[in-house]
Amino acid sequence: MTMNFDFSDETTINLGQPTAPHTLVAILNLGCKDTQAWWLPNVEALFKAVDAGELYVHLKFWNKVKEPLRNGNLANGYIDYQHPEQALTYIEAVFQAQAVLRDLPNESVPAYLEKTYGVKPAANAAVVKATIDREVADNGITSLPTLIFDGQDYFDEQLVPLSTLI
Repeated sequence: MTMNFDFSDETTINLGQPTAPHTLVAILNLGCKDTQAWWLPNVEALFKAVDAGELYVHLKFWNKVKEPLRNGNLANGYIDYQHPEQALTYIEAVFQAQAVLRDLPNESVPAYLEKTYGVKPAANAAVVKATIDREVADNGITSLPTLIFDGQDYFDEQLVPLSTLI
């Protein structure tokens, strides 16, 4: 698969070293049950591989237009790509308590995120959204989550534990 992504720190959380032998691009959404179902059991292996220098990771959060993802789309707008460590803390916390986010009335989401996680809307959220929307379309991505490991894409039933790839 030929990828066409902007991996700048403006629109991507980049983890690890570009010289790592493996690369993972993950297209995720904070309110997506399938994303959560992949993230929670794989996050430890992901960070272990990054820390060991085996994996270079690019995390992108897509605001897919789908009613069950509405609150996740709002939560994605609070990811501060300029401060990746804080962003990762927020991302992990949201995935741990995702059911609460999904069950909130849409109009309550901003206050919930700000009070619960101490975050504020990212200054560049509109630019990030537009960039990722374009990249998703340009790369023919239709599913959440989509993982692209060393150029091979995995989605839906094809999602595999990260530990089997590295």
